[in-house]
Amino acid sequence: MVPIDRASHFAPPFCCVSAKCEVVAIKSRASIYELYDWVEHLRRALPIDAAIRTVSGSLEKVDGEDHYVLASELAQLLCEAGRYAEALQVLDGMMQRYPDDVRAAMRKATNYLYFLEDLEEALECINAAIQRAYRTGFFRREALGNKARILLKLGRGDELSDVLEEIMSLQIVKGIPDIGRERDFVDRAPPGLIRKGVLDRYNEFRPKRLEDTSEDEPPRYEPPDDAA
Repeated sequence: MVPIDRASHFAPPFCCVSAKCEVVAIKSRASIYELYDWVEHLRRALPIDAAIRTVSGSLEKVDGEDHYVLASELAQLLCEAGRYAEALQVLDGMMQRYPDDVRAAMRKATNYLYFLEDLEEALECINAAIQRAYRTGFFRREALGNKARILLKLGRGDELSDVLEEIMSLQIVKGIPDIGRERDFVDRAPPGLIRKGVLDRYNEFRPKRLEDTSEDEPPRYEPPDDAA
């Protein structure tokens, strides 16, 4: 199971890549999606290892924001191929190169959570992501949601309850990237794990919907509808 990567919903105006696998200069904001489309084309048209080699080769030829997009996509391809150690190396490089980036740090945490099943390392990584999130203001709710999933797996009810309190207290700012209200980590919690008062308030904060599932992965992206 490969968790959904929601990075493309927050794509900045980076670069685009031609059908001949050559990086070309950006001409419009829309061209960033051409880059994601190009990687998706490789994913569908080539064996996964060949797609990885192609993206890795292009990564060596670019810099700046172009590099960010291709590195992010390379990490995702490596996870899909089961090459988790290499994916972590790519994410570590991104974290060093982009010290204010939150998404690479979150993805490192989810790799440890879902693929490597090292919950303590996942917790350490998500705490680093949360530090970045609060420093920049980006993806605070998403980072805290991932921490809630890790604490749920660890069975740490009091800490999970504290994180839910923190999620409910956030003031989402219009124009600052983040996600909508989530509750999968609440629905999967066994009875009594979350403090009752917190659970009651969270059920009001994010009521359950018919389309909600309790699958062990983040739900599909929804934009925040409570930004001020």
